Amino acid sequence: MAHEHTAPAPRFLIARFSALGDIVALQPVLTALRTRYGAEAVVDLVCLERCRPAAELLDGLDELHVVQRGTGEVLPALRARKFDYVLDFHGTVRSRSLARSLDVLTLKVDKQAWARWTLIRGWRSRPVRGFVDRCFDVLRPFGVVPPPPEARGEEAWGALRVPDLPAAASRTVVISLASSHPGKHLSDAVIEAAIQAAIQHGCEAILAGGEAERSRAEEFARAHAHVTSIAGVSTTLADTAAALRFADAVVTGDTVTMHMAAATGTPVAAVWGCTRPTLGLAAFRPHAASVNILPEVSAPHRPCSKHGATCRNTRAQDSGHPHRCSQRTNPSEVAGWLDLVLSRTAP
Repeated sequence: MAHEHTAPAPRFLIARFSALGDIVALQPVLTALRTRYGAEAVVDLVCLERCRPAAELLDGLDELHVVQRGTGEVLPALRARKFDYVLDFHGTVRSRSLARSLDVLTLKVDKQAWARWTLIRGWRSRPVRGFVDRCFDVLRPFGVVPPPPEARGEEAWGALRVPDLPAAASRTVVISLASSHPGKHLSDAVIEAAIQAAIQHGCEAILAGGEAERSRAEEFARAHAHVTSIAGVSTTLADTAAALRFADAVVTGDTVTMHMAAATGTPVAAVWGCTRPTLGLAAFRPHAASVNILPEVSAPHRPCSKHGATCRNTRAQDSGHPHRCSQRTNPSEVAGWLDLVLSRTAP
């Protein structure tokens, strides 16, 4: 229930231009804003056109403004909205330029850039505070509070705007094969172990990914019964989120799928490669049975890069290079976790 207040509800513009997972991770913040102010507040979001599918999952937005190339494309519409505050949850040149152009009081998230850089360099071991928690720090002056520590899944996030699809006819495990960055790809061995664990528990394995993963996913599907590939087909991000809601478990890298699984309250094994949860971008309040699985490398908590584009163990660009962190996860860890979770959810 919204708190009582006498002043007019504020008008917020959230600036978060990318990426898909980071935009989905704004849902807990939007839910808390609506809890504080109800429908009286104005809450808009500006993002890149390519991230529209993620933004359209968010519940609680009044208007979505999308940018193809530059923020000048949306400036007239944004000025007409007469915002009281810009919430800069990105901290880039683009978001700072937008705030200056609007001449509106701007509150900025702490990017922890130095802390993240020193983690990558190996000069720091303490994890960076989570992105969503840092967004809540920005909203503290407005009396917006995060969900209680024990809240998980939709109780903490609120509900994403996903289609109300019928439940699957059988139990399912969703396996998300890759990200746009080479350091976030699941290895073939991990995918095979997850498929075998799913089949042993009578579950259908659904392989998800982009067009780049289509042939690999289809090869796995041809090799196994009870495996379906949706990688590279016309399934929308919203449809994928709906599939995650009904799944018994999810195995994924550090991708938007990880965040959607956390939001829907589905147990998720996040298999980390060249990025690490220490960077502060792990899933927010996932199901209690969820785990982070780190690669078997020296200093496993030390990330190689912010986005997984480079790996300190190899200069090869091949995402499947055996020295790459994302290829050095122990498949038995994934299979063991699935065995535990699927045993608990058995009918």
